[in-house]
Amino acid sequence: MSNSTESSVVSLFKKLLRIGVTPDLDYLERKKIEVINFVMLFNSPVIALFFVLNLLNGTYLLALLNLVSVLGNIMILVLHHYGKKREVRLLISFSFLLIFSIESIFFRNGTEYFLFTNLIITLILYNNRKFIYWMAFLNCAAFVGIKLLHTTSFYYVIVPHSRVIGNTALSIAMSAICMLYFKYQQSALLLQIREKNSELEAMNKNKEKLFSIVAHDLRSPVAQLKTALDLLNRDFISADEFREMTGQLTRQIDDMQLNLNDLLLWSRSQMAGIIASPEKVPVRAVIKEIIALKTPLANAKKIRFSNLADDIDVWIDPDHLKLALRNILSNAIKFSYENGLIEISTSYSPTEAVIAIKDSGVGMSSEEVERLFSDSFYSTQGTAHEKGTGLGLMLCREFLQKSNAHLSVTSSKGAGSTFFIRIPAAAPQQVQA
Repeated sequence: MSNSTESSVVSLFKKLLRIGVTPDLDYLERKKIEVINFVMLFNSPVIALFFVLNLLNGTYLLALLNLVSVLGNIMILVLHHYGKKREVRLLISFSFLLIFSIESIFFRNGTEYFLFTNLIITLILYNNRKFIYWMAFLNCAAFVGIKLLHTTSFYYVIVPHSRVIGNTALSIAMSAICMLYFKYQQSALLLQIREKNSELEAMNKNKEKLFSIVAHDLRSPVAQLKTALDLLNRDFISADEFREMTGQLTRQIDDMQLNLNDLLLWSRSQMAGIIASPEKVPVRAVIKEIIALKTPLANAKKIRFSNLADDIDVWIDPDHLKLALRNILSNAIKFSYENGLIEISTSYSPTEAVIAIKDSGVGMSSEEVERLFSDSFYSTQGTAHEKGTGLGLMLCREFLQKSNAHLSVTSSKGAGSTFFIRIPAAAPQQVQA
């Protein structure tokens, strides 16, 4: 068998194994369905082989029971396909009990041992203790009754002893496979739980770090503002001296407001998720609006803006685009030197528009770029010792992704950075057309 053929067979088997598995099901429900599908796929070819052998040997009633079993297995897969989980499990529990009991009573072929397989499958599939107790009683009672009947002369046709050994071995194998498969899946689930716990612990540490940064950054401008007001109220400084102090205080409070806005957006996204409402947005007009908003902050460092954006439209949530531009321009100002230049330009194709925000600031090393979009709230001080939480760019990336946009950056130490926002140029149906 060639590698491509083998791969196709494996792919088909996996596809059959997942019949009835849907994304809305929890992990254990998905695995229960896969266990049933596995038993049906494993069992059907063997029973089909017995059907042929019994047909050739003239044991037509047993062949008919084999055929009913194969058709039942196919019906179970079909019912799974239509999401009939409850019906499938009841069909398995009672049809296995009935068919294996009849075969063992009339043909003494060793299928009574499949009753234990049926019990194991019931234990795996059901959580209702009362139902499990009843099924355990019925299967055990049937097994004992069959063994008592075997001591009598009551039978229809006795099959060869080799068939008894084969059925007994097959029932043991199926029982072992069911238990091992489910044990493996439970181990995988426990591993996932451990990984999730590790992720939660890391997230909690990041949140603690974030709140400590925010608390520290809030304390400084508020304390300085309170001190300045106290000095003014006590006539230790004049109104003119107070006005001189307000310039620096205003910049610090602006930074604080931006950090608080980022924190509020982040907390909302953590609690309620991010909802995007994309629409056609004029890029140049939005950039002009954000530049006007950031001009006072840029003027404090004598930084100029150059808006080279084309008059084009993109398909994005306008609030998400404004959030990204606000944060990126704030970062560009933060890491630019005095008398610097920030250039905003665009490029365009029928399917995508790219907004490029280029500064001539401190730049970043490849290691810093790699950490930039991590979930660890990475932040460094600006050229005028401005502080931040590290939330801004993380928020930009997450909010843009909800509008099928993408954020990337190129940078080198000492040569500035260029951020790229790639946005769909039109609605999805328009792009596909």
